[in-house]
Amino acid sequence: MIIRFLAAVLVAAAGWVTQAHAHGDVGVNQGQCLMKLGPDTMTFTGYQPQKSREQFCDDIPDAGPTIITLDAQQDELRDMNLEMRVIRDVGQKDDNENIEANTEYYSPPKKYKTGTLTFEHVFPQEGKFIGLVKAKNDDGTKEYVARFPFSVGLTQSREITIAVFFAALAAVGFGLWYKKQFMDKKPKA
Repeated sequence: MIIRFLAAVLVAAAGWVTQAHAHGDVGVNQGQCLMKLGPDTMTFTGYQPQKSREQFCDDIPDAGPTIITLDAQQDELRDMNLEMRVIRDVGQKDDNENIEANTEYYSPPKKYKTGTLTFEHVFPQEGKFIGLVKAKNDDGTKEYVARFPFSVGLTQSREITIAVFFAALAAVGFGLWYKKQFMDKKPKA
């Protein structure tokens, strides 16, 4: 019974952690960060060269200078006008609500024949943000939008929260095991 309980808790915890790492239209596949843009995909890579040589594909580790590169995988996106916008997540119900006031970074629509859109931005402070990438063909009959929430500088606190959760779960599991092994056994008369 205890093993079933612990298994159920672990499955629930795995679902919680998976939900905590959900990032809209961005995900990892075979070591690449991929963003779904309509039926097409773009790779997504971020760097903070002044802080580390590591790349990231979801949350940005720290506030400060950041380089983000998006690379179209299909020719269709190379023939479309691509637009990139980063907005502050202030709890708005719709991304277009006060979009100009909430915009942290904006790259106007433009064709990128190489398929690579790179931008640099200095995030002045930690917080939650939403990335919006739009692709639109010349006559406006096709438009794709990718939306991905991310945070800046909040990854360490999330990792600590997850570690504390699993440490508490392990402590409860150990306590239940210890109780069953040593305390629940009645001395034989």
